Amino acid sequence: MTPPLLLFGGTFDPPHRRHVELAEAASRLIGATEVRFVPVRVNPQRSAAPPAPAEDRLAMVRLAVEGHAGMTVSDLELRRDGPSYTVDTLRELRRSGETRAIRLLIGSDQALNLRSWREPEALLEMATPAVVLRPPHTRASYERDAAVQNDPRLLAWLLPVPPVDASSTDARRRLAAGEALDDLLAPQVLAYIRDRGLYGAGRA
Repeated sequence: MTPPLLLFGGTFDPPHRRHVELAEAASRLIGATEVRFVPVRVNPQRSAAPPAPAEDRLAMVRLAVEGHAGMTVSDLELRRDGPSYTVDTLRELRRSGETRAIRLLIGSDQALNLRSWREPEALLEMATPAVVLRPPHTRASYERDAAVQNDPRLLAWLLPVPPVDASSTDARRRLAAGEALDDLLAPQVLAYIRDRGLYGAGRA
């Protein structure tokens, strides 16, 4: 059987080590040989624009996955105007000739909110979520929330990956405060941020 393609979309503002660790763990579990990071232009689930420009977020993701086998980066959503709808991205991939099964790496909060996405059932005809827990969810609390929706797919999609307690929001806060981030950001990403003066950070 041909290994699936694992898509990992997000603002990646900035991309941190846990993004990469999560992608590695999920790809091993589902047998994917390629994880394709897809930075969004505009997240339709958020009203505010990303703090960093699209070209900087794309550059940072490329630096974050540098040297990690099987990890690629796509600017597909950055080349489209307007909100970055996943269903549109999947249609573009299929039109371009992608024939592999597609899995979508998403957090537990997004999975429970999937009905609010554009054309969720059309999306699910083209791809299957691969769900990972995000704090404050534990497996038990996610199972309780999923039971309310009475959709057994929510549990079937869940991967046995420990919750990742890290966020880009925290990274931006720590950068602005001048705190150390060696535990959260790859050196090349941190150097890029400081060189560009992103998030209130300056040169070291």
